[in-house]
This record gives sequence, C-alpha cells and structure tokens, in this order.
Amino acid sequence: MIQIAVAGPGRISRRFLDGMKDVSDGCVCAFATRNPDRVREYAETYQIQQTGSFDALCRDSSIHGFYVSTPNHVHYEMIRQALLSGKHVICEKPITVTGKELRELFELAHSKNLVLMEAHKTLYTPTFRSIKEVLQNQGLGTVLEASAGFCRKEVHEDGEWRLHTPGKGALYDVGCYGLAGLFGLFGTDMTVISTEQNTVSGTDTGGVFCMDCGGIPMTMRYSFEQDGDCDLRIHGSQGTLICRSFWKSDRYRIQSGNEEREYHFPFRSEFTFEAQQFIDRIENGIISDPETESISLRIIELLETFSAK
Repeated sequence: MIQIAVAGPGRISRRFLDGMKDVSDGCVCAFATRNPDRVREYAETYQIQQTGSFDALCRDSSIHGFYVSTPNHVHYEMIRQALLSGKHVICEKPITVTGKELRELFELAHSKNLVLMEAHKTLYTPTFRSIKEVLQNQGLGTVLEASAGFCRKEVHEDGEWRLHTPGKGALYDVGCYGLAGLFGLFGTDMTVISTEQNTVSGTDTGGVFCMDCGGIPMTMRYSFEQDGDCDLRIHGSQGTLICRSFWKSDRYRIQSGNEEREYHFPFRSEFTFEAQQFIDRIENGIISDPETESISLRIIELLETFSAK
C-alpha cells in the first residue's frame, strides 16, 4: 500500500481526498501542517490518524510520497525537500513559478528515481482520454479550430497570496487548465500569436491567448473574476465536439449535421484518475513521463512569459 501525506490540508485537498477513496493500492495516511489543532476536525472527518510538521513527515520512512496543495510560491522549496528526502511528489498546478525551478526539480527527481507529477487532472480522466481517441481516429474529420476556457468567478478564503506573491494572478491560477487541455490533445508545438489581459493593480484577472498549431487556430480564455466560457470545443470538417467544464466532466457530445451523440463516463471524482496514475507510477517504477513533463514545462514557460509583472 502506497502511503501518501497531504501537505497543505485545505480546500482543494478535500477533493483530492474524496478522489483517493476510489484509488487502489494507495491511501492518505497523514497531514503535514504547522498547526495540528487547526486541522484536527478535518483529519478526523477523513480518518487521518497522523499529523505533523512537513520536516517530520519527510523523515518518516513509512511515507512514500506527498500530495502538495500549498500556495504556488512555496511549491519549489517543499518539492525539493521532499525529493531530497526520497519521497515521490504530486503537486497542484502550477507546479513551480519559473521554468528554471521546474527543470531543476525534474532533473532531481530523475536522478533519485522518484516520481514528480503535476496534478493536471484533466489529462487523466476517461472523458479526456476518449476525446483524444476521437481525434486520433479522425472522428471529427480534419480539425479546423479548437478552444478551451476556464472563466469562473472564484472566491478564495485564502486568496491574498493569489494577488500579491510570486506566481500570482489568473493566468497562474486558472490559465493552466485550458493550456493543459489543448496541449494534451494537440501537443505543445503551438505558437502564441497574440494575448490580451485584464489587470487590476498589476495582477492579471483574466485574458485570452490566440495560438497557432500547424495552421489550426487555438484559443484559450481564462478568468477568475467572472463566469463565462468553461468549454472545450473542437470544430472539425465532419462535426463539432463540445465538453463543458472539460477539466472535470464525465461526458461530452458530438454534433454532426442534425445528429447529436453524447458519450458518458460515470465517476465520482475527477481527482481519482490523477491519484491512481501517481500510485501506479510509483508501484511500477515509471519515473519519467516525457509527454506530461513537456506539457508542464511548456505551460510554465508561457505563464512566466505572459503573466502580469
């Protein structure tokens, strides 16, 4: 049984813990926290028996890896410490603030034969994998254009760091969803043609990327200040595929002429699949995944280049 400790037991980690309920050969056994009293009730709810400092859990030989869901600007140091302690890591996106940090961490993980994964849950759901098969089998004919959006008013109790620390702003916070979706389906070889951003006091709150993928126009919209486009849309010569809230959806539909077909993949939590991938890679010794690592590196390159300074 692969034993995982959660570093950053807060809002997003609850969804990860729910996803872990359907994972085989893995469990969450501990919370890494600076304040055990603050998370005592939370730990009891999920029957987590062990709480302790991150340093102490890094030294605990019974723990195989960490799920890191702390603020963006502290990811690098925590991941580095965990890897140096011999622990595997899956970290919420964005995994680091700079490309230099990410390249260093991937090199460190490889050198120590450890798994380092960015938690792009989108890439692992059965819904997304089915969409990828549709494209590989030319189920839409020739792809003419594609778009992905994450435009949703986000209310964060701990939102101050999202506005005033390195790795701040909507592009870092939610822009990675659309980029991961498009890169996961069409590859990372895309040229950014233009960008537009809304900013408030030097922090971007939303925007749009227009990109070219071998002559196919790609659009990515993002915002954490207003509700709007949350769809993946792929227009082809033989039909249009639409997946609403694509990063977590259990269904999509294809429209072709007057015909519409829906494809449904029931599951309880979209977090289950990234968690199972993490567990499977640890058990099978699959240290490096070049495809997803290239996606993470390309995304952080764009975030670092185009986020409001």
